[in-house]
Amino acid sequence: MDPPDTCGSSCSAAADCGNVNGGRSYGSNYGPEIPEGSIEIWSEAGPSVDESVPGRAGPLEIALRGFAHRRGESILFVETGLCFDSLPEAYKYFNLYSWEVGFGIRYGKGCNYKRKSGPKKDVEYGTMQQIVCGCQGLPKKKNTCSIRCDCKVMIRLLRSEDHGWYIKECILQHNHPVSRNDGEKKCWPSHKHIDRYTRELVRNLRENNVPLTKVYIILGSYFGAVEDIPFNKRSLENLCKQLSKEEANSDVRKTMELFSKMRDEDPSFVYTADLDCDGRIRTLIWVNGKSKMDYRYFGDAITFDTTYKTNLYGIPFGLFVGVNNHFQSIIFSGVLMRQETIESFEWIFREFTSLMGGKHPVTILTDQCRATEVTIERVFNNTTHGWCKWHVLKMAKEKLGSVYSKYNTFKAEFHKLINYSITVVEFEDAWEELIGKYHLRDHHFLTPIYESHHRWAKPYFAGIFCAKMTSTQHSESANHMLKGYVPPGAPMHLFVKQYNKLIADCVSKEDSENQRTRMGGVVLRTGWPIEKHAATVYTSKMLEMFSDHIFDSAAYNVTEIVEKKTYLLSHSDASRRERWCKVHYEVTISDDGGKYKCECGLAEHMGMLCCHAIRVMLQLGVQKIPEGHILKRWTRNASDVLPDHLAH
Repeated sequence: MDPPDTCGSSCSAAADCGNVNGGRSYGSNYGPEIPEGSIEIWSEAGPSVDESVPGRAGPLEIALRGFAHRRGESILFVETGLCFDSLPEAYKYFNLYSWEVGFGIRYGKGCNYKRKSGPKKDVEYGTMQQIVCGCQGLPKKKNTCSIRCDCKVMIRLLRSEDHGWYIKECILQHNHPVSRNDGEKKCWPSHKHIDRYTRELVRNLRENNVPLTKVYIILGSYFGAVEDIPFNKRSLENLCKQLSKEEANSDVRKTMELFSKMRDEDPSFVYTADLDCDGRIRTLIWVNGKSKMDYRYFGDAITFDTTYKTNLYGIPFGLFVGVNNHFQSIIFSGVLMRQETIESFEWIFREFTSLMGGKHPVTILTDQCRATEVTIERVFNNTTHGWCKWHVLKMAKEKLGSVYSKYNTFKAEFHKLINYSITVVEFEDAWEELIGKYHLRDHHFLTPIYESHHRWAKPYFAGIFCAKMTSTQHSESANHMLKGYVPPGAPMHLFVKQYNKLIADCVSKEDSENQRTRMGGVVLRTGWPIEKHAATVYTSKMLEMFSDHIFDSAAYNVTEIVEKKTYLLSHSDASRRERWCKVHYEVTISDDGGKYKCECGLAEHMGMLCCHAIRVMLQLGVQKIPEGHILKRWTRNASDVLPDHLAH
């Protein structure tokens, strides 16, 4: 038998099995530590193997080779005298045997013993260890449901002279029924072992927010089928809980290490924390270099959302989000906060403004948090505050479910009102018509939401620049953006790590759109000269929007009211539009054709000419977009801004 320190790779694998299933840790191949004082006397030294014989076959190999010559149903066999290099190897072998038969095992009593060996019968000390059936022993309390039935099945292992182990005694007759199928066998603790490679795979999948059921299915593809996975789903759940606990134990340290690494990779990265009187983190905010530059170009309209609360500590997470010149969501900063109080929000907004160079946004959209509203009034005096449309519609979906079920057409009409009403008069008339038609004048949700309609309804932001975020659901909530990246119950450092992946994906999408714009990947829809000019100015996404405006302008007829000054546009199919829809718009021209102003207010709201103004320009044969209506943030060169020290 080989010495323990040269037993080969099989001992290492067996040691893993012994540590997990047996619940003990072995520092060497000499077995577990035995308390002093528990000594039994054994007079026999046990079998010894000649170590000079190279390539000794292990018990598992012997069992597999000899199976064809045996008449038993089990591939493995257990008998006295069977030798092992290490105790974990013996445990693993007996565990495989127990799987075949249909029972579980665990480590039993271990003690020291002394034996007489040699011609002079010298006294030597050794170790004895038992591996027993999982049903051995009796329940500690009466009337307790337990599998313990004092089963006598066990193997007793003694140390051999060459520092190995051999079976001195074995009892294999059970006093209870054995497990009949794989599903029952997997319920024994000794058969729930998950190897380290599978553990790492599970860790990576869970870090990337793969649900537990899908993780189990993926593991099934690795093992051939779900039925062939050597552990059940409950063991997988316990493993995930264990991994989360391990991650949480050193969370703050790992978070600080991650921040240090991010600062090494990005010298402009900065984070700051607000501590309480006990030195604990109360609020944490961080910004990278690219976000600072993006805020310089696109920080005129932003959203701030704190609805994501599924991390390990249940604390809110906030995102400052805007839209770039490709009308893509871009993230300016992330915030972790312990409490949603006015003091916390005030610290966050002031710190965010400081990190971004002191620039205040023109418009900020948030959820319906009263503390946020009060804070914005204090910190951003000249900033317009509104509610994010995404949250309003999400709340409507939750509160109006019974109305949607009762009235099939209500949902379509409600969304048409929110998405297509342009003027205040349109919105008011449409609302009155809707609640009167469906008898919802005293509805518990519609009544209070209407009282705050100036916070979220698009017509009330007609003359205020919002980058069109109040007109669409493009400004998604933090909850929606993060749910595909951050797993529920994630510790802080994993949260930041997955947040960085979200940032990286956003940057990748932006690079793709930049390439698409440079390659000219948009087909012109109309061929008008003004559209060709727009193709040289706007990005591909904004060109598509401008082309849509040109296409929509064909639905209006133009009547000149004041020569080259005022024009009235009438919808050509006004009879088929909703009764509340406005079908006449007045467009005024000023600055010798350099400024077009329409009643709809879209040019000020979005920063791009509306279809009504474009219709007048086409009528007058204008071939280029006036310079005053080209907003740099939507152009190809939106980021082509010189630093302050070079601007002169």
